Amino acid sequence: MRQVRRHVLASMIRKEFAQALRDRRMRGVLFGAPIIMLVVLGYAVNTDVQDIPFALLDRDKSSLSRGLVDRFAASRYFRLQSAVGSLEEFDPLMNEGRIEAFIHIPSRFSKTIARGGTAELQVIIDGTDSNRAAIISAYAHEIIREYVTPLYADRVRASVLLRTGGSSAGVIGQGEAPMLSGGVRCEERVWYNPELVSRNFFLPGIIGFIISMMTIMLTSMSIVKERESGTIEQIIVSPITPQEFILGKTIPFAVIGFIDMLVVTIISITWFDVPFKGSMIFLIAASLLYIVSTLSIGMYISTISRTQQQAMMSFFLFFIPAILFSGFVFPIYAMPTPIQPITYFNPLMYFIVIIRGVFLKGVGFTALWKECLALLVIGAALLVMSVRRVSRRLE
Repeated sequence: MRQVRRHVLASMIRKEFAQALRDRRMRGVLFGAPIIMLVVLGYAVNTDVQDIPFALLDRDKSSLSRGLVDRFAASRYFRLQSAVGSLEEFDPLMNEGRIEAFIHIPSRFSKTIARGGTAELQVIIDGTDSNRAAIISAYAHEIIREYVTPLYADRVRASVLLRTGGSSAGVIGQGEAPMLSGGVRCEERVWYNPELVSRNFFLPGIIGFIISMMTIMLTSMSIVKERESGTIEQIIVSPITPQEFILGKTIPFAVIGFIDMLVVTIISITWFDVPFKGSMIFLIAASLLYIVSTLSIGMYISTISRTQQQAMMSFFLFFIPAILFSGFVFPIYAMPTPIQPITYFNPLMYFIVIIRGVFLKGVGFTALWKECLALLVIGAALLVMSVRRVSRRLE
């Protein structure tokens, strides 16, 4: 093996450093991006299950039921989102994803507990995310148990005092709070994913993940490849218009993204048995809106990048935060309040809400029109911005 010549190696190292750092935008990507991503993602990555929005239907309207509700609201795990007047009112709240739990306290709840009977309580949980649903269920049962157990303990002590003539010594030992034969029976129902299968939650989100990755990456590299190969000058002097150039560059990738969406959707339904309860026509229409947004993002990245290396790094700089700020893994409302507005500009966030709603909840345009409108506005704004930038490069 030939000996390494130090002066040759040193010149190669200087050349590579100069080539990597001579571009100001590249310096920003290399040193600024890691700091920005660490700070932003440090707030986004949050697996804690707390501040769970829930709705309440209290038909008992007693001090006992209000105390139970206050116990839920006072905990750091639950947040009262809405008090409804009937069972029908909470349905759209859960379909739209505004609540994750619903608590129904029936009439005569406090009277049943007062006489030592078995009171019933209903808890309905959004099961789209199986792990969160299991944790929410455990939290709800623990809060109910901690609130009700002392009430029955007081009744036991009162009964003992009556039977023993005022002394309860030796009957209830070591500070224990025994329960009567009755109690509270919590009827729990899990909606949308009763079996709590985790892939039913993740696979619909992966469909949006795949569409984003394919369309943005392919589009961001297309115009840059023309510039690196030198054919962009030939296109500029040719009679092709900027609109024709943009359509010719994006339509093939739109078709590819659309076919990928159909293929992975069919595989998810037939092979992995993910329930599909909504309308395929609505899903196709929403997917087209989303593909327009991702193609526009890819075009914009392509116009600000001079090399394929820059385009690839810009793609990952956008793509990783877009995934984490989409609600794909970490819920939006669990993020700090100052960070949450960032998610409103992320088209993937809206599409994941749509695709999970179509798959698991069976909802359509009536419940998801806000997300569709957001995709339309974001897609149109990104398209206009990207087309103008590409047109300036070609004219």
